[in-house]
Amino acid sequence: MQVNFQLFDRSFLLAVRESFIALLPFLLINALLALFPVLATVLAPELSVYDAFHWFEGISDTLGRLFPLLAMLSLSYHFAKYLDISAVASATLSLCIIFSLHVHTSGGLVFSDYLLEVLGDPRMVITPILAAYIMRHFLKFPQLHMVRSAEISAYLSQHLNLIIPMVLTYTLVVLILKAMSLLLVLGISPMVDAVGEFGPMGQLVFRVLLTHMLWCFGVHGDNAFLLLIGDDNGLRYLAPNLTFSEFMDLFVLLGGSGATIPLLIAIFLESRDEQSRHLAKIAVPFSVVNINEILIYGLPIVFNLRLAIPFVLLPCLNVLIAWMAISAGFLSFDGKPFPWVTPLFLNGWIASGGFTVVALQLFLVTVGVFIYRPFIRKYSALADTNQYDRELIKRTELQTDIERMAERQYSRNQSETLAASRNLERTVREVLSGELLVHYQPKLKLPGQEVVGFEALLRLKDADGNIKGPWFIDNFQRAGYSHVIDRFVINTVAEDLRRWQAAGFSPKVSINLDPNNLNDVLMLDRLRTTLGEFAHQVEVEILERAFMRDLQGINRAIAQLQALGFRFLLDDFGTGFSSLSLLTQITVDGIKLDRSILGKTDTDQGRVLYRQICQLCKSLGFQLVAEGVETPSEASFVADAGVDYVQGWLYAKALPQARAMEYALNHGKITPNDLDTI
Repeated sequence: MQVNFQLFDRSFLLAVRESFIALLPFLLINALLALFPVLATVLAPELSVYDAFHWFEGISDTLGRLFPLLAMLSLSYHFAKYLDISAVASATLSLCIIFSLHVHTSGGLVFSDYLLEVLGDPRMVITPILAAYIMRHFLKFPQLHMVRSAEISAYLSQHLNLIIPMVLTYTLVVLILKAMSLLLVLGISPMVDAVGEFGPMGQLVFRVLLTHMLWCFGVHGDNAFLLLIGDDNGLRYLAPNLTFSEFMDLFVLLGGSGATIPLLIAIFLESRDEQSRHLAKIAVPFSVVNINEILIYGLPIVFNLRLAIPFVLLPCLNVLIAWMAISAGFLSFDGKPFPWVTPLFLNGWIASGGFTVVALQLFLVTVGVFIYRPFIRKYSALADTNQYDRELIKRTELQTDIERMAERQYSRNQSETLAASRNLERTVREVLSGELLVHYQPKLKLPGQEVVGFEALLRLKDADGNIKGPWFIDNFQRAGYSHVIDRFVINTVAEDLRRWQAAGFSPKVSINLDPNNLNDVLMLDRLRTTLGEFAHQVEVEILERAFMRDLQGINRAIAQLQALGFRFLLDDFGTGFSSLSLLTQITVDGIKLDRSILGKTDTDQGRVLYRQICQLCKSLGFQLVAEGVETPSEASFVADAGVDYVQGWLYAKALPQARAMEYALNHGKITPNDLDTI
């Protein structure tokens, strides 16, 4: 058992199991639709004259024909999920392959017949599995990728890169399936001919043995058998008024392939494994209508030697016992039809009109329970004591939980991405419907409170003429539009500096750039070319997080621009990381103390902290700017603490370019010495 599980990839087991479990609601609905005409015929035969009665018969048959297609799509989705490939690509590729296998070189085949031929192909089960694994293999080779550029969206790039792997996978899988079909037919044909010499019972045993062995490998046994044999002998009569298929439904399957109703009873009687018992409880209503995929893939029986032995041998034993009973003349049948979903015992009563068949069914169930019991007892004991099984269950449960969380996270991320996209779209529309502006908040030198410069701050004038703050900055940064904002600020500041220069006014101006752009060669070139002539008047404010991402790279960029005359300030110190060790590793000229730490100076601890920060920064050679000064008491405190420059609403809010110059000229003249020292 341990060897079997280690031979097969866990993702294969989970994908197969979940693919068929996902179809259980469909199977149950179809079973109920098929059961309704049967019950109506027995309990109220007069209903057979109504169209609704025949509708139920027809819809059940139609839905039943769709099952192989639905199984293929489900397998495509689940294997794509576990192998981390595109589910849409896997499903469409499987459809193309299975339809290509049925292309006819001669005309005359109408589409309805062609479609039925495709829907009846049992290779639908193996096609998506082969396609998924082979396509994943080809996707590992970057040489097969058509697009390697980062300039297009990741989604478009992903699907363009699927083209060559899909073409190669399509070709290879078609060739493999055709070769496999030919080899299997050639290999099975002599065996079928040999079995045919043993008569009806030999054919039954051969079919039951082969189909159940295929089930143990996760392959739909009956469909695969039809592919190998070529035709279904289920409509042939095995006994008077009893076809091969009816014999299987009455005496062999007993709840589905493997006679799983005895298996359910054995689990309830013998299993000490709570997981198996819980699974059996869930499987009961399905097994009543002969749907047993929950047990086959849930326990599992697939790739499970402990349960595969009775799963294969019990149906063979049922064939022998029922055949002997029929040959001895103990049973008779009246030829009333019943679908495969008819519950056990009810189908026996319908087929015979009495209880002799029901009695044999009860005997076979009893024998089956005794056969399954020691295997379930051993399986349960090993599940309790075998360390490998315990670890296997733990890993499987952990993987399942992680996958569920990943799916939830993926859905959540998709929803958040969609919401962010819509929000960004609204933001862009609002920004474009308004007017972007740059306003300037005065920066004053202590102790004389002379205006020596400004901080350039982005503003938005909406369609109604209202001036708003840059509420859209975060959305633009997340969407990767920060370059647009930075270019606008740089260009606008350059224009305003020229206007001021023409008026004989030469203040210093500090600008805020997205920290992600400071290492961008194009952004550095723009600073040089656009503001280079005003370099000695321009300060660039940098957030702490820029240094945390790439300290050496940012320091190199700063050094290049400082050589041209640009100055740099560490912005919002006191928020974010606020790492004191960072102060010894950066090459900025000054530090701006955030309003958040000034707001805490109403306590003794806050005042001590502010003074100590000022003393530390001054001792390291940094000039200090206090942001957010709003009251005279705060202004007096920061001056006493050693701050060099202040800005805040106490002095002025951000002003348009012309009013900013007017404000500065009314509060003192800017001298060359101020330009050199700020």
